[in-house]
Amino acid sequence: MKKTVITLLLLFTSFLEIKAQHTSEASGKAYEYLQGERAKADKVLGDWAKPPLDSLKKAEKILQDALTYYHSQDVKALAKTDKYLFGRESDINFDMAVIKIKKGEQNGAIALLKKNLSGSSGSAYAKWMKNDTIFESVVNAPELLPFFKKIEASNRVFNGTALNTPYKYNISDAEKLAGLSKFWSEAKYNFAYFENLPDLDWDKLYLEYIPLIQNTKNTLEYYQVMQKFCAELKDSHTNVWSTSDSLRSLTNFAPPIRTTLVEGKVLITSVLSDSLQKSGIKVGMEVVSIDKIPVKEYAQKLMPYQSSSTEQDLRLRTFTYSLLRGNREQTVELELKGIDGKISTRKLPRKGYGVLKKTESVEFKILPNNVAYLAINEFETSKSREKFMSIFDSLSNTTALILDIRRNGGGSTDVSILKCLTDKPIKQGQHFVRKYVPTYRAWGSEEGIVWQQEPVSDWSPNGKKLYTKPVVLLISSQTFSAAEDFAVIFDSMKRGKMIGEVTGGSTGQPLPFSLPGGLMGRVCTKRDLYPDGKVFVGVGIKPDIEIKPTIVDIQKGRDTVLEGALEYLKQQK
Repeated sequence: MKKTVITLLLLFTSFLEIKAQHTSEASGKAYEYLQGERAKADKVLGDWAKPPLDSLKKAEKILQDALTYYHSQDVKALAKTDKYLFGRESDINFDMAVIKIKKGEQNGAIALLKKNLSGSSGSAYAKWMKNDTIFESVVNAPELLPFFKKIEASNRVFNGTALNTPYKYNISDAEKLAGLSKFWSEAKYNFAYFENLPDLDWDKLYLEYIPLIQNTKNTLEYYQVMQKFCAELKDSHTNVWSTSDSLRSLTNFAPPIRTTLVEGKVLITSVLSDSLQKSGIKVGMEVVSIDKIPVKEYAQKLMPYQSSSTEQDLRLRTFTYSLLRGNREQTVELELKGIDGKISTRKLPRKGYGVLKKTESVEFKILPNNVAYLAINEFETSKSREKFMSIFDSLSNTTALILDIRRNGGGSTDVSILKCLTDKPIKQGQHFVRKYVPTYRAWGSEEGIVWQQEPVSDWSPNGKKLYTKPVVLLISSQTFSAAEDFAVIFDSMKRGKMIGEVTGGSTGQPLPFSLPGGLMGRVCTKRDLYPDGKVFVGVGIKPDIEIKPTIVDIQKGRDTVLEGALEYLKQQK
């Protein structure tokens, strides 16, 4: 059945709840209570397109009582300093407007919607109303049109479509220059880490890149110059990419093998196609050259286009992610050195491999000595949390737990698992966001542009589920973004050792925006640190026990990091 608008809003705000940083335990409880009342009202309405009148009245009463609670003196005071709690009033008003529409009380709905459209989140509510048929009877009401017009005018400043032009072989010179200018301005006012680039003159660099952009002969060259411009900021969360299949087909295709720089040599570390394996492409082979160019010389040409925060992330992006990428219709010629020392040359297509081996989002197994192993390979979904909760009872019989985030490139940080590893409050990392007041800048005040620390409170432990056995966390240079946030919290908890290699060294909140020619850009807008202020962005999170796989390890198929973790746990008995 079709979900109600209230259900969809609840799903959206439950996502925000994962990231909510309440200023106190009291405001967090008030937030959860109000969300619970909204969910209760939604349950009363059920999935009916036209709920019975009794259900509508009952749901409305629940929401009215929730508003009464919100407007109590204590809760209103908490809401003044907690933006997540503050937003519950407008969400409840929106829920009630939906109910009034279903009751046929359009005037009452319009009165409530005027409040929502005039608030700080008016743009979000306007989008909901424009995209859902339930609002057809009120969306064109004369009383609401002025609010829509103001919102649309404001949205055009940052979300206008004029620069969102599609890909074609060669976009206009004006579009190319506009793309460079758009990225330059977004970074100028939003980039979080200019202070890490003391020798960079951003305006001067912009002037230097204008002729480079003007001299590009097609959109592909424009894209490459844009990549190089972004890479000058040396931040892995600040880059450009293509949304066009046509442009991606010129740049983003590679044979289904994974390569890694190990002890100064480029080795094949995984082969994802059965046909390639059967043809003799094996893990442990060394890549000597690519298209007749020595592999390191070839890689050196790719480095200036890689947006990266650290040396280890630059190596990963160059030698693992980008090394074999190119035109979908072209082959790539590899000179390979086998484990036996024999040299062979292979021309590999970049397409046409059929079904490939996939890395599962979550992997769970029991290892020797009854050690539980949980690989969390992404934070894009809730699969890791769901898997952990489903196996939690069986963990009571294990001797230890290994959490492996070596292949986790991020998503949205989920601390649900960490909450089950302690009975103590969990410290959040420090977050800084830019506060920019143009008028203060006009007055010459130093407060025109400042970095403001966001108020946060501790996370509470799960309270019902508690795993008390030893825990270790496996990390690598592929541990990135939200996975690094996870590692920072684990490290701060002092719950166990981290084993492996230094992480990628980049996290934050990127701001995405459209660019001409079928491109998207993003700029990192938030500074993140350890709870005690320790810096890890631009550095990486260092393991307690460093273990780097060697050439011999890879050629023999050994996971020495996992072996090291098991040996460490064995010694803890």
